[in-house]
Order: sequence, then C-alpha cells, then structure tokens
Amino acid sequence: MKQSLCRLAAAVVIACTSGVVSAGPVILGGDDLTDHGFRSGGTTIAGQNNEGWLYIEKAVSNVLSSQTRAGTLTHDIVALGSADSIALSGNAGAGIHFAALELGKSVLYLDGAVAINQFFADLIAGILNPGMLWFSGTGAGNDLDASEGLALTANAATINAFGVSGGGIMAHGSGTAAYGWLSALLPGLTEVASCNSSGATLTAAGQAAFPGLSNSDVDSNAGPCHSSFTGNFGGLTTLAFDGSQRSYIIGGGANTVIQCGQPGQPACPSNNVPEPGSMPLVLLAALALGLQQVRRRFGAPKSDN
Repeated sequence: MKQSLCRLAAAVVIACTSGVVSAGPVILGGDDLTDHGFRSGGTTIAGQNNEGWLYIEKAVSNVLSSQTRAGTLTHDIVALGSADSIALSGNAGAGIHFAALELGKSVLYLDGAVAINQFFADLIAGILNPGMLWFSGTGAGNDLDASEGLALTANAATINAFGVSGGGIMAHGSGTAAYGWLSALLPGLTEVASCNSSGATLTAAGQAAFPGLSNSDVDSNAGPCHSSFTGNFGGLTTLAFDGSQRSYIIGGGANTVIQCGQPGQPACPSNNVPEPGSMPLVLLAALALGLQQVRRRFGAPKSDN
C-alpha cells in the first residue's frame, strides 16, 4: 500500500510540475441561463425544462457522462451557491433541481460561504466524493453572492485538483464572484465582461455536446449573456459564439488535457522542481485529492507496527 501511495504521489508531482493539467470535462459559460429558463408542466417528472434550463440539463448530462472520479460517488452533483428550490423560473437552485430531476441524479446544495468552505475541507479529507461541481453563477435569484465567490476563489487550488482527478466542472455567470477561481484551472484564459446574445449560435462542437438544444435556447430568445472568454483555451473549444463571434460558452470532454509547450497550449513553467515547502497550493491540493482517491480504491494503508 505504501508503494501505491508513493507511486501516486510521484505521479501527481510529475503532472503538476510538468504543466500537465486536466481540463475536462469542463463547461464554462458567460451566461445567466439560470435566470433565462423555466419549467413548464409543473414540478414533477411530467414537466419539461425550457430554454436556459434545458441548456443546464443537456450540459450536466454531458459532464456527468464523462467524469471519471474513482470510487463510489456520494453525490452526482454539488451545487455551489444555491439552496434547493422548486420555483418554476428565475432561480438558479431550481434550474439545477429540475435538471437533476430529469436526469435522475442527486444534488448536494451548498448555500453560503461557510458551507462552501466546509465542503472543500470534506472533499480533501475524502468524506465527500461528488461527480461534478456546478457553480450557480450570477444574474438569477438564489445564486452566488460576493462572499460565496470569495470562498470559491480561496479554494481555487482544490477546484483545480478536483478537475485533475477526473471530476466534472460546470459554471455560469460573470465577474469575480463567478470566475475568480478560474486562473487556477486555466491561467491563460480570461473572462471578459463583453457579450451579445443576439445572433448567438452553437458551434458544431456545441451541437454535439448538447444534442436536442437549439440556438434559440442560448441566444437572445432565452435572454442576454454577460461575458465571454479570450486568451489561451488550452484543450477547450468554443461551444457557442455570441452575435459578435466571441466565445461565450466553452468546454472540453473527458481526458481533455492541457499540455504545456505543445502547439496551441500554454507555455511550460520553469524546469526547476520546487522544494516541498514551496510547492504551490494547487500541487498540494492535487496531492491530497490524489491520495484520498487511492485510499478509496484500496482502503487505508495498514500500520507497519
């Protein structure tokens, strides 16, 4: 068992210090489609998600079908920044509630900075093992506030490590509350406050990622968008352009990898491997999550005594 733990620790160190970072499955949107969606036909399974909420349903299905977290999942989805709700429109928590209902998936709702910080501590400790993290974004009711955004940013290294471990990530919104954590996942990518949903279109990759979704579910028919993405996308691709051909929804599927130094990929960091005391938080968090993945597979190591 000690050999297994050591091998994993070495693999995590090599991956992080060589610039190899998992970027998938990931879906990021400069949208508030949480606000611009609705439920028709009531709160039961007989109802139907429409427009922005149909987008959430399709995107969550895509992410969960390609997440590769080891061990038994404690929850399919962790909703960061929302309480549970069965409101029929305009509510981020309800958007993920009804997406999960349609997909038959479980959700852990974390509303408030205290609950979010405790979740990440439990994630590192191996107490919780979700399949994906869903960020409730901004612009709707029951979504991220400034203090919750700060909690996400403070846990950016653990979010990154969760992605490295095979976990899925989906996010909405704009500004620091929504994307203050993003530089830990993709340092070359920038979220900018510029978007025009009039004339927004799904790309071929977006149509493949969201079967059954149409442009009218993500364009001005559903509502406005508020930000887009620029810079180095690494292994991600554009899933929807806004009306000005800016990348407004981007993503990548399972095993999408950002490999430094390759064509179209981020530049490699220094070849100097940091001493353990100076390792970046992302490396330490990845190591902690990696070790708990091994324990989940094989059980806790036995004492030599």
